[in-house]
Amino acid sequence: MNVRVEEIDARTASDEVLVRFAEVEHDCRHENAPGEPMRTTAEVIAYYRHKPTSYTSCHWLAAGGAAELNVHGPTAAFVDLKVRPSARRQGVGADLLACVLERAQELDVRALHAHHTTPAGAAFARRFGFVDGQRVVRALLDLRGVDLPPPEPPAGWALRTWRRRVPDVHLAAYVTARAAMDDAPAPDEMEFPTWTATTVRTSEESLALRDREMRLTVAMRDDGVIGAFTELRVSRGSILGFTDDTGTVAEHRRQGLARAVKLESLRRLQRDHPQIEVVSTSNAEENTAMRRVNDQVGFKPSLVETTATRSLSVP
Repeated sequence: MNVRVEEIDARTASDEVLVRFAEVEHDCRHENAPGEPMRTTAEVIAYYRHKPTSYTSCHWLAAGGAAELNVHGPTAAFVDLKVRPSARRQGVGADLLACVLERAQELDVRALHAHHTTPAGAAFARRFGFVDGQRVVRALLDLRGVDLPPPEPPAGWALRTWRRRVPDVHLAAYVTARAAMDDAPAPDEMEFPTWTATTVRTSEESLALRDREMRLTVAMRDDGVIGAFTELRVSRGSILGFTDDTGTVAEHRRQGLARAVKLESLRRLQRDHPQIEVVSTSNAEENTAMRRVNDQVGFKPSLVETTATRSLSVP
């Protein structure tokens, strides 16, 4: 069965068109994000319309389904494909994926990654040549119900939080610290481009356009060196806080810096945004150090996603 698939320019599409992405997301929410507050329609529209310009994003809609392709590099390309339960087993997913694969080839993608959380999703991935790899554990924190102790950074380190924008004077130090993510657990065939000052500013601009507050907490020495960082994001009117990256520079590990920045970040979030009920975070299953920190803070596992990868290097 052939399904009509329409490519969408999300930056210029009308609200009426982008609402269709939200409708698909909302119908699949129970599978992809159990226990998490649902993103509002306005949040979804802003997410698609104001993606960062530092990577390539493509989007498609079909009756009952949607797909997006985000390409950060030849081996750091990701497809997010969703089909509403009522529209499954009708060829919608297959036709959407065909469009994604064609565009990925045009963009010289060598490894395409996806995530699945259900047996049906796993079967679909296998059917189209994706091979299971890394497992990612998503965890949730009941921010209203948790009693967070004051952070205790080691001597010589101070905790600072910046909202919306990294100060110019500390931008270079932050970019250097972000390289800590380069050795975070990841599939062997996945390699992200290293972040630069431009990447940071592009991300900040995108979040501002989405009316989404960036909250970056760092552990900083007197000489300006950043040893650890964690970033939270909150959309206006939302009751969900989202943890982006958390990292500790290799030479400063095993001092408690990650726990300190996590606690400081979450305590400030409680104070500044008392309406936030839940905070989410995700970590590779093998990243036991960071998962231990999250457990100590009070996060509870809610879902396991499996990363599945299809090689496109051979036609």
